[in-house]
Amino acid sequence: MKAHVALVNPPYPVEAPQAIFLPLGIGYLTAVLEENGYTVDVVDCQTTHPTQKELEDKFRSLNPDIIGVTSATLTYMPALDILKAAKSALPNVTTMIGGPHVTVMDEQVFTESNDVDIVVRSEGEQTMLELARLASEGNLKNLDQVLGITFKNNGKVIRNPDRPFMQDIDSLPYPAHKHFEVGKYKILNRTYLPIVTSRGCPFSCTFCAGYKMCGRGFRARSPKKVVDELEWLRDEFGGGAFAFYDDTFTFDVNRAIAICDEMKKRKFDLPWDCRTRVDKVSKELLVKLRSSGCQLVHFGVESGSQQMLNLMRKGTTVEQNAQAIKWAKKAGISAAISLVIGYPTETPEQLQQTIDFTYKTKPDYVYMCEAVPYPGTELYDYTKKLGIELSKDWSQYHEQTQVFQNTLLPLEKLNQTKKDFYDHYLSPTFYLRKKLKGDFYSQIMARSALNHIVANNSLARWVLRKLYHPKKSPGGHSTPSKQQE
Repeated sequence: MKAHVALVNPPYPVEAPQAIFLPLGIGYLTAVLEENGYTVDVVDCQTTHPTQKELEDKFRSLNPDIIGVTSATLTYMPALDILKAAKSALPNVTTMIGGPHVTVMDEQVFTESNDVDIVVRSEGEQTMLELARLASEGNLKNLDQVLGITFKNNGKVIRNPDRPFMQDIDSLPYPAHKHFEVGKYKILNRTYLPIVTSRGCPFSCTFCAGYKMCGRGFRARSPKKVVDELEWLRDEFGGGAFAFYDDTFTFDVNRAIAICDEMKKRKFDLPWDCRTRVDKVSKELLVKLRSSGCQLVHFGVESGSQQMLNLMRKGTTVEQNAQAIKWAKKAGISAAISLVIGYPTETPEQLQQTIDFTYKTKPDYVYMCEAVPYPGTELYDYTKKLGIELSKDWSQYHEQTQVFQNTLLPLEKLNQTKKDFYDHYLSPTFYLRKKLKGDFYSQIMARSALNHIVANNSLARWVLRKLYHPKKSPGGHSTPSKQQE
């Protein structure tokens, strides 16, 4: 009898930003297992937020042979709590954990939890298939030949060799979104869905450990299969906007152009965005992207200081950053940029160069992220080498908090710079400009600006209360405002 598998998407810590996004990793694992005849249940804790008791009851009702959970660094502790609930409910169940955090911290897992049986490292589809087959045969004690796992045997941690990365990713089935309440993954009443069209990143940014999960070799899906999936997401799940979640969507320029041509050929006219590098675009390519529905491009600009770019090993220049923003805006695409601030050894002068860069180039949106030395990154090793103490609280490892102290750039200075920047950047003028533009992504930016203005301006809060707060009738019942009507 084939094994029954339950896969769990852990919640974010309560104190962390709650930016939920349909999890593709679990979607692919589920689809591959189901394609091979296994029964799979998915528990999505990001949208349901079950208590520990509710989780235990859920596991007992499902009664699977395997319970697996994914984990980024931020969700690692919640993932361990889930496996604790699993073992409490079903002491004999086989528990597994995968994802970027445990891929690089696999041996440490067994010192931090007694509830983990197997760590699945890197890409997990083929590894999970092998483990499910062994479970079906009642042979899960025989793990020595399974590549890409770490496990404990007689008190000793065993780390099997890495599994080679899958080369033919076109052969993967579509992710099993049917197991998720896709309707909950909406922005501005539009179902916003991710799609991955390639795996692997050949670049060496010091703050990223993506290559640990998917390797440095670029592996891509065919343009036809990509647009087939876009149509499937639209027709089966009501997708109204799409995020190309590749590390560098335009790494292969000819393939990116072919995807755009295929979308135009099929008259696929819904909005989408992508992430790419400033040295992997041209004026002509950006015009092509816009003509096929691209409304937003995310550029990893990271800094306005060339010294910092070099230290981060970005392989780009300040001039290339400025040029890419200019080209995108001219093509009619909104340019969103990420910035990494508070990097070890960054000075106030270098930070000011970054602020000056944003004012000069006027990107459409700015994601200002604090440098986070995630395990497995060169930044993590660099910080340790400098003798800088890192926070041991994994729930703090998100880009809106600082997990170490840069002595050259005190936390107070960093926080004040961020506040001053956003107070100036997300202004009422910015809000009106984006609101009037009207496209999907501009509306998101407008809402973000309004939230910031209201949160930081008592006058704005007062005005909004007067405009939108329901009036009370003499009987004490609410009557709708004009806006509600």
